[in-house]
Amino acid sequence: MRLPTLLISLIIASTQALAGDPLAEATRASESGRNTQAAHLLAPLAASGNATAQFRLGMLYYLGQGVPEDEKQAILLWKKAAAQGSIDAMYQLGSAFLFGAQAAKIVPDPDREAALWYFQAASAGHAEAQYHLGLLFLAGKGVVDSKTEAARWMRKAASQGHQEAKKALAIIEPGK
Repeated sequence: MRLPTLLISLIIASTQALAGDPLAEATRASESGRNTQAAHLLAPLAASGNATAQFRLGMLYYLGQGVPEDEKQAILLWKKAAAQGSIDAMYQLGSAFLFGAQAAKIVPDPDREAALWYFQAASAGHAEAQYHLGLLFLAGKGVVDSKTEAARWMRKAASQGHQEAKKALAIIEPGK
């Protein structure tokens, strides 16, 4: 009789632990479309330095989900997360500087800034960042125009199964 009681106690304790985890609660709220609740749960965590919360809250601000759309706030949060090693935040910063409306206004050369952030994420193994960095090298945007470098980064992304990188490589390096 002690084993069932112990099992029930463990199940209740683990359920309470999950319920008491604000980051897990915020994730569940966001995944179920309750973005305002997610933002409220993420804000104090982000303010206290939680990189995952900073990244996720940044996404909410960038997309205007549960909070007013604010690209500059998203960038500030992603920079904090990136400083702590968040590869996803590095990638999002690259994308924001390349495609964002406000980000381009806060740096002298947004293409170069995008390349720098993509490079950091790509160097850490982020396949999508490797692909985008390859595209920048192919176009000579923010970096030198280099088919060799483009192919190098595309190969890295392709080796991780990135389908668009595989297609790009077939064009960049036909017959290989």
